[in-house]
Amino acid sequence: MKKRACLKSALLVTLVVALLFTMTACGSTKLNGTYRSQGVLPQSFTFDRDGNVTMSAFGIDATGTYVIEDDTITITYSLLGIDYDWEQSFKRLGSSIIINGTEFVKE
Repeated sequence: MKKRACLKSALLVTLVVALLFTMTACGSTKLNGTYRSQGVLPQSFTFDRDGNVTMSAFGIDATGTYVIEDDTITITYSLLGIDYDWEQSFKRLGSSIIINGTEFVKE
């Protein structure tokens, strides 16, 4: 009987760990790839899974890091020697992302 109880406990622990891993993977807050706006003034964000981002707009590039929490993206970067924390609303929509109401389509 003890052997069977230990086997059930081990199976239960394995299932819980697998479930937690699956939930973490599905809820990933990391992006990967380049997303471009479709407007008159082209803008782009190039993200990697390590938390780095390069923003391009008006012929200027700025590189920094990003964090996505709930419905907010915070990008920390330096431009011309000044540090910025840029916090905006964020949403995923299929292969696009929406930052502060602007749609960026993944290339």
